[in-house]
Amino acid sequence: MKKPAVSKAKSQSEYQSNAWLASTSSHATLFERLSVMRLSGITTDIFIVSFWLAIWQVGRIVEYTDHASVWFPAAGFTFSCFLVIGIRASLPIMIAAILTTLWNGHHYELALSDRELIWGGVLFGFAHMLPYYVGASLLSFLARKQDITTPQLIVSFLLIGCISSLLTTKLVLVSLVFSGQMAMSEMSIAFLPFWIGDMAGVVVLAPLLAGMLTKFYINSKIDLLPFSQFNSPSLASFFKKVSINLLLIFFIMLLAKLTGSRDSAFAIFFLAITHMWIACTESPKLNVISLAISSVFIVLLVHFFSLMDHVKVYQFALNVIAANALFGIAIPQLQADNQLLKDRVFIDTLTQAYTREYLTQRAELEIAQSHESGSPLFFVIFDLDKFKLINDELGHIDGDHALKRLSATTKAILRKTDIFARYGGDEFVLLLPDITEDKALKLVDKIRTAINAITVARMKLSSSFGITKLAPEDTLESLIKRADTALYVSKKEGGNSVTLG
Repeated sequence: MKKPAVSKAKSQSEYQSNAWLASTSSHATLFERLSVMRLSGITTDIFIVSFWLAIWQVGRIVEYTDHASVWFPAAGFTFSCFLVIGIRASLPIMIAAILTTLWNGHHYELALSDRELIWGGVLFGFAHMLPYYVGASLLSFLARKQDITTPQLIVSFLLIGCISSLLTTKLVLVSLVFSGQMAMSEMSIAFLPFWIGDMAGVVVLAPLLAGMLTKFYINSKIDLLPFSQFNSPSLASFFKKVSINLLLIFFIMLLAKLTGSRDSAFAIFFLAITHMWIACTESPKLNVISLAISSVFIVLLVHFFSLMDHVKVYQFALNVIAANALFGIAIPQLQADNQLLKDRVFIDTLTQAYTREYLTQRAELEIAQSHESGSPLFFVIFDLDKFKLINDELGHIDGDHALKRLSATTKAILRKTDIFARYGGDEFVLLLPDITEDKALKLVDKIRTAINAITVARMKLSSSFGITKLAPEDTLESLIKRADTALYVSKKEGGNSVTLG
């Protein structure tokens, strides 16, 4: 009997339900349970409308003039929706815009009918969405480029967020005037607080909200995986830093309340220091979480302490601190990139020994220190016997394998203070500081014996060494020349030997 077909949507739904049940039945953590919950279809629309309205209400709580709040978190959510979900998010955001316009019309007792308010809501929705959609699309395009770096992406986000919020402010104010919700004379007064509030919503909250959406939305338009990892050695350490930050915010804003001085409000910019501390020591995800926590706390204290006279200071502070902290995200990557460049210059990729460039720099330092302190320094050049024969008979892959084995064997024997570098081809160099002649010869012979024990494709390896001691008049060039001559003697005598020159 033929089984009835199961729709793709139903299968997907059942899969998600089973995943949820499996997670709850295996004592999964709350985070694990949430991670299998996915937004798709109508659930996405409902979520966007509900969340947009919820955070709009949060922003409305701290309004200090009509249509202007300390921040506008809905702007950050709109930007992140377009960044992650794309144009599909426009319908639920439009619905939310119409609903908020209806609410505002009745709240401010505007002399407008519901039909006029709905029309005004549509205008507001388009004015609010268009710049953020264009900005988010541009940022998404840049993020997909292979050659873009984290610092470049952060700068792009900050510039796009600033310009998008500026254009949104202008368009929204025009739409409010055009729909009769605002007098023309109020535009110039509302412009700056409106813009800075919108920009704070984008710059502070969009990174966190976008990360949240990529976790729960199935068909994300952007990959924010590098920014969604915790990578924190200790959450306790993170919470300690956040607690210190919140205490600092509280006392700074309490000082502003007690003194009533506008100048004291500027102390909030000291938060740039603590947030840079968090940015440089915690993961990008925890960094943006700390930004969100601080911004919410600042906004609530502005309302609680009635600091509306200083509100523009706090608005600018939110944006500056957020930008500063986001740049801090780039510091670990810049350090990693610098280390990678150093490794490429100073570490031989095949053998993992130091390169000739590093040897030259380090040898000059060791020679100078040895001349100054009078401590002994030995210089060794060695290579594999008949390495060309290995390459010719076994092939270059086995030849490379022989060099790797030689390198690993040598490094395992050397002291921590010794320097081991690949000089070129199968030729290697050792710098042996602060060691007696007898011990240096024994160490080198131990390496020679260990190399003799290596077999590559049934061919036993052997090596020849030339060793010399630094003299008072020596330079790096003279050491190389003398050690090279000693190596030549070892080769001439049949190889697999050590010659002191």
